[in-house]
Amino acid sequence: MAELSVGGNRVQVKGVLLDKDGTLLQFISLWGRWAETVLDGLERELRLEGAELPEGPGYLLGVDLDEGRHVLSHDRFGPLAMGSPSQMIGIAAYYLYRAGVPWNDAVRRATNVFEHANADNVLNAHIEPVRGVVTFLERCKELDLKLGVVTADDKGPSQDHLTKMGIRQHFESVVGDDCVSHGKPYPDMVYLACEELGLEPKDVVVIGDSTGDMEMSASAGCAMHIFIDEDGHFQQKPASAHVMIRSYDEIELLP
Repeated sequence: MAELSVGGNRVQVKGVLLDKDGTLLQFISLWGRWAETVLDGLERELRLEGAELPEGPGYLLGVDLDEGRHVLSHDRFGPLAMGSPSQMIGIAAYYLYRAGVPWNDAVRRATNVFEHANADNVLNAHIEPVRGVVTFLERCKELDLKLGVVTADDKGPSQDHLTKMGIRQHFESVVGDDCVSHGKPYPDMVYLACEELGLEPKDVVVIGDSTGDMEMSASAGCAMHIFIDEDGHFQQKPASAHVMIRSYDEIELLP
């Protein structure tokens, strides 16, 4: 048990659950290259059917592109930030279906595009940790707090990303969207992570960078819902968050 203090709020906790993308790792460092690879792959598939990507194709995934179609930023309320892999595959498959591809083949071909992008990312993406997160994780372990990851990504790729960052060893539980019946904002991920950690939701805090994270934490009855906005996109915290931080340095942990 440790005392966590942030923004004038204090709670006694036994564990911390963290989102992955935008919370543990800098979002664009991983998903920028991935989104570009997916859009290139989808474009190749569409051209085989005599079709093209729609104008301004970034909105398919929820990213902003420059003229060279490189990712500049992402929509914190878009599918890449909040959706599951299966939901995004559905978006891509829909465009192939519109081009005349039978739905079963559209899903298969879209899935192949996404799996290629996943494999390429694990090998070639230069993943950057969110500022201060490694020190925070080390402090949690010093105080014997149990740590888990709850992510809208699938479990397998998530573990690959954590390993590539050199922080996989900190987490006793990694729960992906494919591990539960209902993903964020439902509480299922928190329940499963707590079961694997041997804790109750009331004994953990959740740290995340989306409203889905905060709503998941609130619906599960967690001790505190901490919204992290490293890039300063938000002027005020979401209604479902207890507190908003810009850096992990704002969180104090005491025995």
